[in-house]
Amino acid sequence: MRRARLAAGAVILLAVAAARAEESPRVSPADWYWGPANRWSWQHMRRVFPTANIGRGAAAAAPLKEDLRDLGKVTFTDPVTHRPMSVEEMLSATYTDGFIVLEHGVVVFERYMNGLTRTTPHLLMSITKSFVGTLTGILVERGQIDPDALVTRYLPELEGSVFQGAKVRDLLDMTVAARIGDDPYTPIDQAAGWLPGDASSPAGLRRFLLTLKDRDGAHGAKFIYLDPSPQVMAWIIERVTREDFSAVLQQRIWSRLGAESDAYIVLDHHQEAYTTPGLNVTLPDLARFAQMMAQGGRYNGRQIVPRRWVEQIRAGGDRAAWNAGIASGNYDDIKALPGHLHGSYRDYWWGTDSACGRFAGIGIGGQVMVVDPIANVVAVKLSSTPDIASGEATTITAYQAIDAIIRTLSKHGC
Repeated sequence: MRRARLAAGAVILLAVAAARAEESPRVSPADWYWGPANRWSWQHMRRVFPTANIGRGAAAAAPLKEDLRDLGKVTFTDPVTHRPMSVEEMLSATYTDGFIVLEHGVVVFERYMNGLTRTTPHLLMSITKSFVGTLTGILVERGQIDPDALVTRYLPELEGSVFQGAKVRDLLDMTVAARIGDDPYTPIDQAAGWLPGDASSPAGLRRFLLTLKDRDGAHGAKFIYLDPSPQVMAWIIERVTREDFSAVLQQRIWSRLGAESDAYIVLDHHQEAYTTPGLNVTLPDLARFAQMMAQGGRYNGRQIVPRRWVEQIRAGGDRAAWNAGIASGNYDDIKALPGHLHGSYRDYWWGTDSACGRFAGIGIGGQVMVVDPIANVVAVKLSSTPDIASGEATTITAYQAIDAIIRTLSKHGC
């Protein structure tokens, strides 16, 4: 989960959190990031920044059947407050924009709040990374990327950077031996144009990657959540395909998924996709993507992602590297999630212990996508919390609610 040390809120002139449809909200690139502006901006990123469209294709959408259940009454103990809470209360208390649960591919619960509709793309934050890792698996299967190759085999421009000597696998599993400072996220956000830059800010994401030099130990030895890693991975994807990242994602996943709506990704001001946090997708389409992963990469009548790639995500990454990383890093919010204390990290997915068997995409500000292949249940929550701390707390609460829902539906809990 990204832990940018950003201001807890933006000083903006909004009459209400969600501006009336007939009014133009006063939100700009200088104040869009956190509350209350993000209650609007995270659903309207293409009005704040340049973006690249990711088309759904011309085929009919894959149907999502419904068998709605009254899951709002499911109760659990909130790990944050240590008090009983219902799912309905959780949705009201955690800045929810949308929430959906599928069992065996059928919608059993769906809720839209804060103006979100089923056709409104929402910023995914670091769930974007999970798309990058999944797309990489398709290109590995096609022979275009070798996970065991050095990063500099594909990007000689990164010779002399912290990525020299690292393998593609180190990018995917967050084991690049980078030395992380107290604020590793503001500089990349400034390079992307998400935050106002200063005199030292590189012009664009690729120039920023060239500035990363500081090493801390050996590559592959320790889990280090390094935001620039999926940015490098996307650069490799573009290098081997000779296409924009958005075009590759459209061709290999989005146009084959049976999505209802186009997606889009935010660009820096140099036409580079911001593939760490910048993908925007609708709630039902994100549920389709999650269901595809629960089904081993197969959905809409076709094998979209290689089964063995999904199986290795489910099996998890290097647990020794994981243990070394969480022992020395600040990952208390992740360790508090059901099943994740003894989990791992693989291909930009957060894994659980083998008994739990889940994997998840998690993004700052309350974005959660849980895939449970054992129960064949997926749950997605999109949110817009006012600041980082509330985002981490609400993710813990929401994930516990999802665990309670899965237990209710299948008796499989973590």
